[in-house]
Amino acid sequence: MSSVAQQPWIHAPASQRSNSTTSRRARTARTARTARTAPAFGLEDVMAQGIEAIARMNASLPRPAPTVFESVVESPISLAGYLKRLCKYTACSTNVLTCTLMYVDRLVVRRKIMLHTRNLHRVVLACLVAAIKYSDDHFCSNAYYARVGGVSLRELNRLEVALLSMLDFDLYVDEEHFKLYRAEVVRTTLQACHSDCDSCHLAKTSCDPEPCDQPSSACAAPTTVVRS
Repeated sequence: MSSVAQQPWIHAPASQRSNSTTSRRARTARTARTARTAPAFGLEDVMAQGIEAIARMNASLPRPAPTVFESVVESPISLAGYLKRLCKYTACSTNVLTCTLMYVDRLVVRRKIMLHTRNLHRVVLACLVAAIKYSDDHFCSNAYYARVGGVSLRELNRLEVALLSMLDFDLYVDEEHFKLYRAEVVRTTLQACHSDCDSCHLAKTSCDPEPCDQPSSACAAPTTVVRS
């Protein structure tokens, strides 16, 4: 079957194609308006606060031998800002972010790694990439994710292999456990989001914890690279 036959919209009348384009533009405009009116505090901030809290508790402890997740210096971008950048350019869903947090939690609970200020960003990047590949049917290349995360392709490949080894190549997430975990994450996000709102009468939907509204099929490369 030809590629043209697989795309029936090509044979649609011009008026229908125009309406389709107009509809897409309208959705884009609504998304932009929502982004401007929604509070800045979201799921990424809640995740960052939780992970950074663990790092602060570990600050007074002696650090173990360096791993591939170590950076030479601390990242100039905050973890919340880094997560928002990752979400923006990967169009990841709340489910993916929840899996990301669960993988980070597994590393901590199993004592596979000690989180601190010089490895947070790389740990989160590796966990996010693994969560995207586990959860989504369609995803971008590691070269793209490396550029978004501010690391080289070779380094991201090393991080991914190290993460899988630490997790014993087990990315499985139990459905019941996932639902409980996600419900708690969303509840915490909404609670923090509402407390951050200027007006307490804002509807709950105005604090939507979904970090991205972009289609996952668009793997447009970012115009800038932030080194983690």
